[in-house]
Amino acid sequence: MKRLLVLLLLFAAHNATAQQTRSKSIALLHVTIIDMTGATPKRDMGVLITGDRIASLPQSKRLRIPGGALVINAAGKFLIPGLWDMHVHFTEVARTFPLLVANGVLGVRNMGGDLSDLLRWRADVADGKLVGPRIISCGPIIDGPEPAAHGPTIVVSNAVEAKQTVDMLKERGADCVKVYDRLPRDAYFAIIDEAKRLGLPVVGHVPLSLTSAEASDAGQKSIEHLGTILEGSSTLGSELFKLESSTQPVTDPSEFPRRIAARGALMLDTYSEQEANALFARFVRNGTWQVPTLETKWAQTFIDDLNRSDDDRLKYIPASERQWWTPEKNFFARYRTPEYITFRRRLWEKELELVGAMHHAGVKFMTGTDLSGAYVFPGFSLHHELELFVQAGFSPIEALQAATRNPAIFLGESNSQGTVEKGKLANLVLLDRNPLANIRNTQSIAAVILNGNYLSREYLNGLLADAAQRARR
Repeated sequence: MKRLLVLLLLFAAHNATAQQTRSKSIALLHVTIIDMTGATPKRDMGVLITGDRIASLPQSKRLRIPGGALVINAAGKFLIPGLWDMHVHFTEVARTFPLLVANGVLGVRNMGGDLSDLLRWRADVADGKLVGPRIISCGPIIDGPEPAAHGPTIVVSNAVEAKQTVDMLKERGADCVKVYDRLPRDAYFAIIDEAKRLGLPVVGHVPLSLTSAEASDAGQKSIEHLGTILEGSSTLGSELFKLESSTQPVTDPSEFPRRIAARGALMLDTYSEQEANALFARFVRNGTWQVPTLETKWAQTFIDDLNRSDDDRLKYIPASERQWWTPEKNFFARYRTPEYITFRRRLWEKELELVGAMHHAGVKFMTGTDLSGAYVFPGFSLHHELELFVQAGFSPIEALQAATRNPAIFLGESNSQGTVEKGKLANLVLLDRNPLANIRNTQSIAAVILNGNYLSREYLNGLLADAAQRARR
């Protein structure tokens, strides 16, 4: 009976939305627009959407509404651009896409996956076969011998193999090239050179064979997870990197977290604000973007607390996946030692401070959650990432720009998306409450407009119900 009720609700929600989106135009009346340009919010505005574009943005009383338009009274509501999660990994879309769209996340950058699947899903979204976000994809991760990367990975050992891999990814339709921890120096710089020649941005980790400063100078466009910025800000310099490896055999798995904690504590103890500021200035000069993925760092740090919490979002995660989130089974948590737990909490505070310092120095940021890790939920976690940006020192508008305007600038598409302006794509989120008053208000989603299609709150509830039902199968 419950299954039948869910199916009926989904059908009703879909049918209502289908009727709405048959209209050639959508007119929003009396809405407050937060356009993300930095301008003061515009009150009592009208928004006319024709096809998949914003056609006009006059005062509400001056909006000319064409016949047959879907008219929405948006008095008391707030309109922002669709949100982007610029660091995700997913291998299925049946649950992931509904959760993203229902949370107003209308664009994602997949940072490692099967390129054939990702390109097929992107085409299905564009063709209307799937309701989902736009996908920017790097395809498989490129790593060196004895790769540290998980999931689809291409291993290269030298510059020739590296160049050939970039050529192959370009030919197959990748949007970017993701580099990883164990790339040899010559392979890394060959990737950079060939990607520049082909017009592909290089993004990802900073390999252990070079520093964050070298990666920035080389032209790596975005650094994920804060790279090796803390190592690069240590007064020990290259000496700290030499502690990365040890020739001593390891028989006890807990030896690894003990070593990480000892090296990490030394790194934090030798942090130099002067060294850090010099590195930040380099990022600003080179235009190196940062995607700190604070959400996954937060989840890894406080996994014990999260494991004890009664989180309603767990209903969207299958039990087969959820079991690997427990500290006893989680890859990153099961061998932790007391020293490591203490270090992680200290590291979390320092990284939060680091993000704020870089932001105030003028370094460019985008939001990303590293979706796929424990207690990182599709769509939902992007809203918490925004909270963490504010906690780090961003104003609410700056945090929102990191999820809207900044990805558009990064992708070279600021002429078509990222702000609420005439002529831009109609990928929008309608909120019940003002996100500038409290960043948590991004969660008060009244409706989503996806490629010019109005998705009502009822329809979004149907997407969530469908995702929860799939998780129970």
